[in-house]
Amino acid sequence: MLSCYQYIYNTSAETTMLQQKLADSLNWTLLHVLIAIYEEGSISAAANRLNITQSAVSQNLKKLEEQLESQLLIRNTKPLELTPIGHYCLQVAQTIFTEITSIEAMKGSNSHLLEGEIKLLVASRLHNPKYNDFLVYFKKKYPNITLDLTVKSSMDILNNLKQKTPAVGICLARHIPENLNQQLLFTQRYYLYCGYHHPLFSVPNLSFDSLLKEDFIAFSSEDIGDVLSPITVFKESHNVTGRISAYTNNLDEAVRLIYTGYGIGALPDQFIAATHLESKLRRLPPSEGIADIPIRLFWHKHRALSPIEARFIEEIIEFDISF
Repeated sequence: MLSCYQYIYNTSAETTMLQQKLADSLNWTLLHVLIAIYEEGSISAAANRLNITQSAVSQNLKKLEEQLESQLLIRNTKPLELTPIGHYCLQVAQTIFTEITSIEAMKGSNSHLLEGEIKLLVASRLHNPKYNDFLVYFKKKYPNITLDLTVKSSMDILNNLKQKTPAVGICLARHIPENLNQQLLFTQRYYLYCGYHHPLFSVPNLSFDSLLKEDFIAFSSEDIGDVLSPITVFKESHNVTGRISAYTNNLDEAVRLIYTGYGIGALPDQFIAATHLESKLRRLPPSEGIADIPIRLFWHKHRALSPIEARFIEEIIEFDISF
């Protein structure tokens, strides 16, 4: 008969063996999928971010739950919600991600010695989880670099850079100025949306044809030749004849106008998913969206870059934040 001490020892040893078995078999890819699902708010958005199918995301999630013998996700919610054990697993996964980026950050023996300031001019409301990942990586690798980040309109950013302002820009641009270098970072896909107070919000089985005469919310930059002109091109080529009920140059105000029922409008899908507005807005046909708007990195061709600017440009291009 086992003594109390022997029982506790054996139980502890068995627990340690089970923990070791789980640690040896658990795949980082499965944890990465969990992070993507949580940050994107849905399985479909996570699939887009990871460039895999929705089925593959679901299978990876199921495999992770089987290995942990626990349900991690509450499926029938918008956005998807994590169970308590799911939240704990997410925290562990995020810690692992931070450590992985720390390993990458140690590449280059003197990277921690590079110090100074870089001025970034960034267009507002550019959402890209991989851009966030890059900033984590860059901070770990270059802890002594200070970011001086200013949010401006894309037009103002391009005008500043053309005047040789000592800065690097991240913004939209329909036409590339001749004196600026550029690198495509990622694209934002725009879809049509209506809001909670719009008559179409609760109409089942909407077709695209039913939208053709609806009032529209438009961005000031949708004019032909401007950065969001592909939205106008789409509307004209698909015989969308509804009147413009409101104009704005601000994404937050466009969301407000759409939510309050002033009309339907085009919004970047990643932004909607990131701000958890999906329950207040309804994505409308067509299911494939209406326009892909490129987000680019800009710097002046004939201005000498500082070592920090050159390193930032090199690192963000190599990191690849495209979806």
